[in-house]
Amino acid sequence: MVIVQSRSSYTIGLSHCTSFTDRLYPNQDPTMDDSLAEDLKGICPTANTTATTMMDIRTPNKFANKYYIGLVNRQGLFTSDQDLYMDSRTRDIVTSFADDQTLFFDQFALSMIKMGQLSVLTGRKGEVRANCSIRNSDNHSYLTYMVEDDEESKSELR
Repeated sequence: MVIVQSRSSYTIGLSHCTSFTDRLYPNQDPTMDDSLAEDLKGICPTANTTATTMMDIRTPNKFANKYYIGLVNRQGLFTSDQDLYMDSRTRDIVTSFADDQTLFFDQFALSMIKMGQLSVLTGRKGEVRANCSIRNSDNHSYLTYMVEDDEESKSELR
């Protein structure tokens, strides 16, 4: 499931305020819970603050399904997260993970197995990104071929 693969890492981790303050300033996103917004405004008093906050406020240091419970309660940190619950196409999945931690764990395990079966591009076929969510622009082309196709490296992988 794509939701598990792309969002389950949010159960543990930090986010910079600048990644979500557009939901707070100049006007609060109406899909955000008011108490969460007030807490976040205390941590991030301006749109350009350098502070950070936990991505999962309920269990910040524990791998759990609380991220999905937060989405059901309109407490998603990012717009893209909250949209998972707001969108009728994915709402039932979010709700089922919020209601059943064992289901979430089982689906996470299956997703990790699937991700482990992906073919990773290496050498000149791959790209080391400066920002993992955006393809490199020409001014970051020095990152594209950081891994060389030399025989010694290939033999170490065998």
